[in-house]
Amino acid sequence: MLSRKNSIINSYKNEKKSPNFIWAIILSLIFMYGGSLIGSLATVPLYLALLNVPLFFNNQNLLSLLITLFSFAFISLLIFFRVKVIEKRSLSSIGFNKNNWLKKYSLGFLIGLVMMSIIVLILLLFGYITVEKNPIQPVGVSAISSVLVMLFGWIIQGATEEIVTRGWLLNVLSSKYNIGFGLLISSTLFGLMHLTNPNVNYIAVINIIFVGLFYGLYVIKTNDLWSVCGMHSAWNFAQGNIFGFEVSGLDISVGTLIDLNLVENDFITGGVFGPEASIVATFVLLLSIIILL
Repeated sequence: MLSRKNSIINSYKNEKKSPNFIWAIILSLIFMYGGSLIGSLATVPLYLALLNVPLFFNNQNLLSLLITLFSFAFISLLIFFRVKVIEKRSLSSIGFNKNNWLKKYSLGFLIGLVMMSIIVLILLLFGYITVEKNPIQPVGVSAISSVLVMLFGWIIQGATEEIVTRGWLLNVLSSKYNIGFGLLISSTLFGLMHLTNPNVNYIAVINIIFVGLFYGLYVIKTNDLWSVCGMHSAWNFAQGNIFGFEVSGLDISVGTLIDLNLVENDFITGGVFGPEASIVATFVLLLSIIILL
């Protein structure tokens, strides 16, 4: 399965001109943080325009989160510029084929929802989850508007991180070296990029690396980026706006369908980083990786 013949990396024609792994990592970080900076500045007019919309006027935290997630789009634009203008490749070469794209994205979204739901269900069955009795955010029907707004934000944010790490970095490194090396570096960088998140711990970073390995293997197996974009967005959306947990250490608290709490052992539950930092998530991710191998 780890043959170049079975991967979108075969479409990368300029292997000799591709950056070495150090420069590729630096470029990825420039894309992420440079694009975020550009996005933060460029979305100021949008923030001001939406400020007086009733939904946001009474919930400025929702607007701030939405604008932050929307700013990720500028990271994707930098990658698209690099691929099309500098590398002179089509976007299909990084996994964005037009055929059945919505079906692929929807399947990925469903997989992401199921994986996070399995983690939550296991924690619930063993008594590590309780229902919040005094929620500080809108819950259920009253949260529908906020939940839908956040869904659009997660769609952009999740896709952007996949475009950088699985669409471009995995693609370029695998073409220059080998697929195993590309998987290792892209997944490790993906995990390390979360080191600055609030309440991060070593299990959180390891699990996020495992997430990267799973997504990377899925891309290699299917020659498709749409599905992992859906998985990533659904994974975050489920944590923050379906179950009401923190997302990678970030307190969302702008609206959720169900408001749950993780209790007792942080090693088992993930604590204030969220369930993706739980040992339960470790086993679910490892099993998912094994299934793909």
